[in-house]
Amino acid sequence: MESLEVIARPHFDKDDLAWLTDIRARRTGNRGAPYFTLVFPGAQLTPARFAERIRRSAQDIPRIRFRLRSALVAPEPTVHRFHVFLIPDEGFGAISWLHDRLHEGPIEAAMRPDVPYLPHITVGTSADPLAARKLAQALNQGGIDIAGHIESLEVERQTGEVIHKVAEIPLAKTGWFH
Repeated sequence: MESLEVIARPHFDKDDLAWLTDIRARRTGNRGAPYFTLVFPGAQLTPARFAERIRRSAQDIPRIRFRLRSALVAPEPTVHRFHVFLIPDEGFGAISWLHDRLHEGPIEAAMRPDVPYLPHITVGTSADPLAARKLAQALNQGGIDIAGHIESLEVERQTGEVIHKVAEIPLAKTGWFH
């Protein structure tokens, strides 16, 4: 089965990127660079049409600056797991607005009405809710403060376990969302 989604791979300071990549590898098993998912699978379009819709929706949206300063636990009952998310306190509104803007027209079918959208980067996953809560508490007590910015979006097509980048779509170079 094939699915399409949109992610943003933020730019981070070198040390912050190394830390995020390491904690994600150790705590989630994900060895890739950190990202925000903006459009989840669900739109029934060809990859080319999907990418063109995203390009049109994003064409005037300025780059986004954000700061990750909070961790929280998000349960995922369907798989009996608990995720630890880093949430932006600065840039939260801009990322949420971008998410909403990308779901116009036929891509609205990818909206998940059962789950509110929460901009996040996953840094932990556990079947044990107490372990997830302890990780979130340790991150919050440690004074996490990671600045980043989003300059482009990636449209990805997944077939089984294989992910292919369909398009990279730059955000507007003029101005910044804060």
